[in-house]
Amino acid sequence: MQPNDMPTLLTRRTFLGRSACSAMSTTCLLNTILTLRQMNAQAADVLTPGTPYKAIVCVFLYGGNDSNNMVMPRESSAHAKYAASRTVLTIPQSDILALNTQNDNGLNLGLHPSMTGCRDLYNQGKLALLTNVGTLIAPATLQDYYNGTAAIPENLFSHSDQQMQWQTSASTMNAAYNQTGWGARMAEALVGGQERTSVSMLVSLNGTNFFQVGKTMLPFRPGPGGTPVFRLGQGSSSQDVTRYTAFRNILNAEYANLMEDAFADLSNKSIVEADTINTALQGTSNFPTIPNSGLGEQLRVVAKMIQAQGPLGITRQIFFVATGGFDTHGPQLGDHANLLGGVSAAMKGFQDGLESIGMGNAVTTFTASDFNRTFDSNGRGSDHGWGGHHLIMGGDLVGQRAYGSFPDPDITVSGNPLDTGRGRWVPTTSVDQYAATMGKWFGLSSTQIREVFPNIVNFDADLGFMKPVS
Repeated sequence: MQPNDMPTLLTRRTFLGRSACSAMSTTCLLNTILTLRQMNAQAADVLTPGTPYKAIVCVFLYGGNDSNNMVMPRESSAHAKYAASRTVLTIPQSDILALNTQNDNGLNLGLHPSMTGCRDLYNQGKLALLTNVGTLIAPATLQDYYNGTAAIPENLFSHSDQQMQWQTSASTMNAAYNQTGWGARMAEALVGGQERTSVSMLVSLNGTNFFQVGKTMLPFRPGPGGTPVFRLGQGSSSQDVTRYTAFRNILNAEYANLMEDAFADLSNKSIVEADTINTALQGTSNFPTIPNSGLGEQLRVVAKMIQAQGPLGITRQIFFVATGGFDTHGPQLGDHANLLGGVSAAMKGFQDGLESIGMGNAVTTFTASDFNRTFDSNGRGSDHGWGGHHLIMGGDLVGQRAYGSFPDPDITVSGNPLDTGRGRWVPTTSVDQYAATMGKWFGLSSTQIREVFPNIVNFDADLGFMKPVS
């Protein structure tokens, strides 16, 4: 690099902004510190003080959930078609949980028998179904797919690619969008030029993810019991106090080397941040309605942070939780039942917990997954598919309804208009539409929605499953 190519003044802020991602991959310690980045360094109160709090919670089901057995038709003729196509994966009609639905085009849709919690939420109007949603660039027909004339997402049926596309809503290698997640883009759009506050908008309880990676923001990552703290010398002995004081003095010093200076700055601020959050979490409920499962423990911390949002002074947050095991090539029936039962129990317990603290209407929780699976069986399980069905939960829903277009479950004869082969459905609703509908509820303007979601210009931006914003 020539001398005149180097900026004459590289500030700490500029350095941090340019080097955060590379630094995260350099050392485990710096990665930990960066994920404990200071509340003042990346978050903002996007609305005026006193604005009602809202949160969005993504529940990602890693592996590709077979939602063909999560949402099923109970109407006799439709179930007969379903059974003829699913063969060994069929859930008996009498076992499917009935839903008191308001609109499902006579299909009498029901849920997997292990999902009693979600059934109860649905019948209470706190859960909705979104059917046949998937990664899309523009509306596509089966003929478009076969002819190669539609802008079909790249690398369909690939776990890593479809996880990335679901979490970024970028179904091409468009560098302007596929390097950032739509959760982070929503947060950054809302931040704009507003004054910064004391807590991150993005919180991940399941490590790194595409969904929350932004241009200027990365997720804050608390542990199961709260925020991890670097506890060097934080004992009560004189030696502990001396060591701790010396360590803080080192971190408070100014350094000529930008890496040293940035490291010290982030380390020092992360200690203060961790203490602030842990103090706020100490006064929160243990949320006994939430089960002690892997997903449940993640949602318990989410609930605690939501309860602490008042003292922490933030009005908008986006959370990411996840659970895996959904790549059910076989054996599927028993394993999948356990997985769905765990998701249902955790979601029901989480919603009940939110309602116990008066936040049931303030939070919208939704599921996402790599893809659906093939409608036919491979003999023991199912294989990678495309469009699938998802759950949306919260008190601000127009719930107790099925949205989208449910595929004809008959793949035993030719002519199914959505079957690309083996019951891999061409989606009729896009991830962009799913996300944009929640984005509008969250506070994004029409202009911001078009900026955040690259393909929304090709679709209806509001699917109607959220109540109108007052």
